[in-house]
Amino acid sequence: MKVLFIGNSHTFVHYVPARTAEFCKSYGQPIEPVVLTSVWALDWHLAIPDLLQLLWGGCDAVILPLTPPSLPGKNPLLEAGEQMAAITPEGTKIYLYMTWSEKSNPAGQAAMSAAYEALAGKIDATICPVGRIWWQTAAAHPDEELYFADGEHSSVLGASLAAAVIGRTLLGMEVTPEVCYADAKSLERMRLDPRMIDLVLKNGKPDMA
Repeated sequence: MKVLFIGNSHTFVHYVPARTAEFCKSYGQPIEPVVLTSVWALDWHLAIPDLLQLLWGGCDAVILPLTPPSLPGKNPLLEAGEQMAAITPEGTKIYLYMTWSEKSNPAGQAAMSAAYEALAGKIDATICPVGRIWWQTAAAHPDEELYFADGEHSSVLGASLAAAVIGRTLLGMEVTPEVCYADAKSLERMRLDPRMIDLVLKNGKPDMA
């Protein structure tokens, strides 16, 4: 299965696509991840020249973000999602990568989840419910840290949890907090290419290392 990840920092921090591929491989159903990411929201990706070439490059699935990390309102998100769906070829299944609200704003998850659900209904997409599983996992395992130091991006464990949820959704497997947490703990130990860049805290702000 060839999977195109169109994403933002919640996709590339701690390599969610690579961890998703490792998850699928561990269950005997390998995927080929293709990645197009930036720090911007979905509407920005629509202007990227390489987007159509990648979308029409024989992908079986495309995974879309909405916006990181706070929501400016539903309408811009729905418009960008509908535009992306309109240029996605038939036969390419659309998945929505539901992210999580900031650590300081747990109540914000409800609005974020509602935006994803509204878009999924309009474009017949499948939701990867990372944000929902994220908060349930945080409540069940209060000693674990899913956030990076900025309280917005993911820790290694948080990215591993995202990958587990996405992988399970792609493969049509059970998606519950406990099974995803168990998979995340395994993916947390995944050995990565040391040449990959990563997120660090520099002068009190996130930066790429």
